[in-house]
Amino acid sequence: MISVDRKTGTTQWETGLATTRSCYGVPARFEYEGKAQIVDANTGNGMFGLDPKTGRMLWNIDVFEMRCCSTPLVVGDLAIASSGSGGGGNHLVAVRIPKQQGEQPEQVYRLDRGAPYVPTPALRGDRLFIVDDKGIASCVAVKTGDVIWSKRVGGNFSASPVVIGDRLLLINLDGKATVLNAGDDYRQLGSFSLGAPVGATPALVEGYLVLRVGERLVCLRTK
Repeated sequence: MISVDRKTGTTQWETGLATTRSCYGVPARFEYEGKAQIVDANTGNGMFGLDPKTGRMLWNIDVFEMRCCSTPLVVGDLAIASSGSGGGGNHLVAVRIPKQQGEQPEQVYRLDRGAPYVPTPALRGDRLFIVDDKGIASCVAVKTGDVIWSKRVGGNFSASPVVIGDRLLLINLDGKATVLNAGDDYRQLGSFSLGAPVGATPALVEGYLVLRVGERLVCLRTK
């Protein structure tokens, strides 16, 4: 992993990682009492934290067996990430982040059913909304890992779920969009086809939804 000056592109530090296979998640940021960490996940190091100023490895915990494609989420002092393969065996793990020197990371929970490989979970309040690559959507208590509900919505997924207000938007690889209630009761509010494949995660910006549909970039107004 490298850090670069965003104004000049000059490399500030480089930290070698235990590379066992290609991984794709974007790092997340954790801060406690004014001290920051860069949190990320890969197969070789598991979940880990780096000092953003120096790149020094602060901690790591070996919790993954397969490739990490999704981006870690930081919720309070929990780091949540997943790994898996196209053939299954996916697992999502929550780790307690060490806050001070000498503390050790702790695995808080692990989900082996309905865990995503490529999609990153979405967060609303204290609920984690997950869709796995084969179309099973789940609502999970973020602090404990308890599954509130788990239902098949159908299709195969690469795009991550997106929370828009009190609604959850899921778009499968065929471009079928499903809108669910983003809460403890499972309710499907609607579904429609976007008319072309969708593999990338939509971006929500100031009331607009930007997404790639086939070879087009589309901007939709939300309410």
